[in-house]
Amino acid sequence: MNYRSLFFVFAIILALLLPSVVYAAGSVDDIGITVTIPDRKEGVFAPDKLVASGSEEGARITFENRGVETATISATIVVPDLLPLSVPTQELSGQITQDGNTLTVSPMAITGGESAIVRIRVKPPESIPMKTAETFRITATAADGSRTEYTHKITIIPPPSWITYGTIIISLLLVAIVILAVRRFGILEMYTTIDLVTIALLAALAGVVFRWFWQTFNDLLGPFGGLLFTIPVSALMVIALHLVRKPGTAMLLFLVDQLVCMVIWGSNITVWLGWYLLEGAVVDAEVALLKGNYADTRIASMIYGMSRGFISYWLFYFLFAPTAWKICYAPWYSWLQVGLAVLGGLIGGSIGYDAARKMRSAMM
Repeated sequence: MNYRSLFFVFAIILALLLPSVVYAAGSVDDIGITVTIPDRKEGVFAPDKLVASGSEEGARITFENRGVETATISATIVVPDLLPLSVPTQELSGQITQDGNTLTVSPMAITGGESAIVRIRVKPPESIPMKTAETFRITATAADGSRTEYTHKITIIPPPSWITYGTIIISLLLVAIVILAVRRFGILEMYTTIDLVTIALLAALAGVVFRWFWQTFNDLLGPFGGLLFTIPVSALMVIALHLVRKPGTAMLLFLVDQLVCMVIWGSNITVWLGWYLLEGAVVDAEVALLKGNYADTRIASMIYGMSRGFISYWLFYFLFAPTAWKICYAPWYSWLQVGLAVLGGLIGGSIGYDAARKMRSAMM
C-alpha cells in the first residue's frame, strides 16, 4: 500500500482547510457589538438619553460571538470626553486598562454563541447650553488582524433648571394661596374635631400602611405595582370625602399625607407639597362642579379616583422625574403607568364608595 500517496493527499486537504479554521477562530466578522445606556430595565427608561446634572449612569457594552468557533479579540472603547468615565469591578476587570476616557480590553476569548460584557459608568455634565449628540466608538480586533468598528450615538439633554425652579416657586405659591384662602374664608373653622381626626387617620393609613405595603411588594407585580398604591389611596380619598363632607377635604387629606411621609419616610416635600395640593384641588373642584356630590354616587366616586390618579402620575412621570431626578422614562412606559393609575383610581373609587356608605350608616 502506498502510504506516501495517502499522506500527500491528506497534506493537501489539511492545507486547504487550515486557513478557514484559523479565520473562523480569529476573525471578528461574527462579532456583534451593542451598547446599552442607561443600563437599567430595558424598555422602562428612554434609551440613549441622559440628562445633564444627573447622577452617574451605567452603560453596558456587549460583544456577542454569532459564529460557532471561539473568537479571541481585543477591544478599544472610546467614551465621549463630555462624560467622565469610571469602571466598576466586574468579571473582566483584570483585562481592562483605562487611559482617560479610553478603555482597552484584551484578550477576550468568546466561544461561539456566547457574549462578553464590559460595564462602565459615566457622569453626565453639570450643565450644557443645548441638546448635544455624543458618540461612543468601539473597535474590536482579532488575532489575525481583522477588525470591526461600531459607533453608538446618545443624546445629552440640558438640565431643566427653569422648570426645576419654576416647580418649586409654583409649589410654594400654591401653598401660599391655600393658606390665604383658609385664613380669608375660615375654612378650618368648618372642620370639627371628628373631621380632623378622620382625615388624620386616613392620611396615616395612606402614608404609612399602604405606602409600606407598596414599597414592600411593588416589585412582585412589575409595571403593575402602582395598582397596589393607587387603589387604596383612591378608596381612602373617597371615604374622606363621603365622611367629612367639607370644602377642601381632598386637599387637606393629601397635605397631611405628605406631612406624614416627611416624618416617617424622610421625604423632601419642598418641590412636591404644592403639587400634591393640586391633585386634591382638582378633586375638590370636581365636587363643587357636581353640586356638592361628596362621593354620594358610584359614578362620582370613580370620577374622583380617576382624576386623582391621572393628575398625580402624569405629574410624576412627565414633570417630577426629569426635573428632580433627571430620569427620562420611555414614553410608552410613562403612559402605561398613567393609564394604570386611572384604572386604579376607578377601582379604588368604586371600592371606596361601598366602604364609605357602610361606614356612614354605622356612624348614623
